[in-house]
Amino acid sequence: MRKLPLLFYPLLCLLSCQSDKATTDASGDTPTSETVQVLTDSVIQSYQTLLTNREEVFPLECNPEAGKVNPADGAPKDTLFFLFREQLKTIVANKDIFALLPYVNENIKTGFGGEDGLQEFIQMWGLDSPEKIPQSDLWSTLETLLSLGGQFNNYGKGSYFEAPYLGPCWPDSTEPYEFGAVMGAGVRLRSGPGLSTKILKTLSYDLVEYLETTPTEETISGETHPWIKVRLADGMEGFLYGKFYRSPLDFRAGFQQNSTGQWQMVLLVAGD
Repeated sequence: MRKLPLLFYPLLCLLSCQSDKATTDASGDTPTSETVQVLTDSVIQSYQTLLTNREEVFPLECNPEAGKVNPADGAPKDTLFFLFREQLKTIVANKDIFALLPYVNENIKTGFGGEDGLQEFIQMWGLDSPEKIPQSDLWSTLETLLSLGGQFNNYGKGSYFEAPYLGPCWPDSTEPYEFGAVMGAGVRLRSGPGLSTKILKTLSYDLVEYLETTPTEETISGETHPWIKVRLADGMEGFLYGKFYRSPLDFRAGFQQNSTGQWQMVLLVAGD
């Protein structure tokens, strides 16, 4: 992924923010139409470059298929949101808390107990001291969510983007408390919780019934995950490496524009 400069977002805000007052430059003058056009061209060029250089390309819309939850990513349909998300990916990769906080809404929903808001978000993720910030699970959580696509929805409050794709694309007929999904193509289902066990089958975005999270963990390419025991629709049971299994009730994020038109994260929750 090509990274955007950390100062790029103010340019996006200039183009997207709605205000009764004219936007002025450093000298106090209103930007000319030529300046705005140059900025617009710059935004479009950045959008096209980043779009072309994506590491993972998902369809724009959910593609329902029996027994599967196929990936989808509607973000490219909105130029400014797509650029906002790419900028957020850079901030997360750098673990830059000072750059992140303006991207978090002051009333962000962090759970279902009513204790929401920015201060709760900071405490929940251990962002309240310099020593804790680099070790916070927030960074890996957001990195995963931002890589797994999502969809736009309108809940009567304007455009809203939900990530990952699992929630918006989840079939209504499947119980989210009992089932999860295979997150990838060609994922190996094994006879036991380990890489040395027999491969029973390869799966691609399949719905699977969750049975248990085993105590066996394995580190692969620097990532450590447990093995998950699952059951397929035909009754076959086996084990998936945890990186490639996800419940729709796992962490998900919601993004919405605030009153000035700036995209912000308004939700980061797990459970139901």
